Amino acid sequence: MTADLLLALCIVSPAMFVGTLWLTRAGAKRTVAALAGCATAAVFSVGWDGLAARMGWWSYPSSGDLLATLTVSITVAFLFGGVAGLAGWRMMRAMGWTGAVTFFVGFVGLGLIRDQVLEMNTTMFAVGEGPMPHVMGGVGYLTIALAVQITMLLLAGPPTRDELRTNT
Repeated sequence: MTADLLLALCIVSPAMFVGTLWLTRAGAKRTVAALAGCATAAVFSVGWDGLAARMGWWSYPSSGDLLATLTVSITVAFLFGGVAGLAGWRMMRAMGWTGAVTFFVGFVGLGLIRDQVLEMNTTMFAVGEGPMPHVMGGVGYLTIALAVQITMLLLAGPPTRDELRTNT
């Protein structure tokens, strides 16, 4: 990846988070909870990536490139932590358990698709042999999704509790 593309991703992912804040009409409390969800996603992602590298499930061959590693971390934090966290909150708010199940299945599916696209189109990401890397990738994405939603629940309460701000 070129430095320009990496820089663009570092700008686009926080911008998408801000756009999602506006679209979901999250209030101040939910915004703070979503930012905490960003940090939670980053911590869980780093943990899973470390375990995966040790077990041979997946790795980032270009991890010596500080800019590429930082970009992946920022993008995961904002997109899988903040944007997805807010989308999940709104889905659960609107559809209850159906929304929760749809969110978690979608989160895992999008994560696995992201991994496949990265592996096929870049040299940044490599998946190990056999089905185990994909199974553990799904488990990893599920735990990230759960951790983000639990973080938001603890900081901002249940999805239906807070008032939506008006978009003006």
